[in-house]
Amino acid sequence: MSFWKLRYGVELTDREGNRRWPPLFLVTMPVIGKRLRIDTMQVASIFNLVLVTSGALAAIIWFTTKGMTFFDVTLLLITQFLVGLGITLGYHRLFCHKAFLAGRGVSIILGALGAASMQGKIMTWVSVHRKHHHHSDEAGDPHSPKSTREGLIAGLRAFLGGHMGWTVSGRLCNYTDYIRDLRKDEAIVFVDRYYWLWVLMGWLIPGLVTAAWYQSWSGFLSGILGAGALRAFLQMQATWAVNSLAHLWGSRPFVTKDDSCNNALVNAMTLVGEGLHNNHHAFQWSAKFSLHKGEIDPGYLVLRALAHFGLVWDLKIPGQELIEARREAANNAGVAAR
Repeated sequence: MSFWKLRYGVELTDREGNRRWPPLFLVTMPVIGKRLRIDTMQVASIFNLVLVTSGALAAIIWFTTKGMTFFDVTLLLITQFLVGLGITLGYHRLFCHKAFLAGRGVSIILGALGAASMQGKIMTWVSVHRKHHHHSDEAGDPHSPKSTREGLIAGLRAFLGGHMGWTVSGRLCNYTDYIRDLRKDEAIVFVDRYYWLWVLMGWLIPGLVTAAWYQSWSGFLSGILGAGALRAFLQMQATWAVNSLAHLWGSRPFVTKDDSCNNALVNAMTLVGEGLHNNHHAFQWSAKFSLHKGEIDPGYLVLRALAHFGLVWDLKIPGQELIEARREAANNAGVAAR
């Protein structure tokens, strides 16, 4: 009798019947009568989180000791903005919602920038996000911060689960039924195939830039730790805040089936307009998130510039009459700002 038996392909669907990939390993150990479920995506995500968090802690120690210059801060913010464009324009508005069209070259650049955020491959990110929209703030939502139980502890657990806990649970996987279209896109397949190369470049390029600026190996390390590791950590928190904070607090100018909000703090954290979350849920297909006077959507400004030079086209934007109609519906329904 063998000490253990390994089965691959168990639990091919989630509770809502959505197919998932990769399927789980099930290790059976007859001698001690135990079964162990191994989720390879979960293991990879935990490794990713440990790597980024360790790098961010090392960065804090490094800059506390050496000091952080104006150049270090500027490079971190520029890098976060550029990689953030990869998430908002590439992963989110283009690949997930097809809010505009782009050629293969631009798609690859945006995809590679998004991959440098270390938030997963395009197909994984998009499948989770599409499932989120399908089940937003209800059973089946991969990362809702809403608690189904009363009490402070239950609310805190739900918040942490919606913010980051879901990334190290079985809720993070490829929901294959949501990405059938993407598997035929050559640009997406190419970017996903070399995912870890883009991740490496997201750390290495800032290191090389800082090394050239300071003309030293310590400068190289400053770039890797600052605009590489610390930037990745801050960017993860910003994206996760869209899932958590922007579903709990903020203004709700539109009626939606969920609790999505426009949150100014989250918008500032992302740098690219992702905090206008209620606007997005009201018009998921829109390439423009800023739909009211005074709202800031830097991602859309960059998109307009790309469109001006013919690099992207067919930007989908709701007309003013449609916006007013949806806003009037919210007023009639008595939706209050929170």
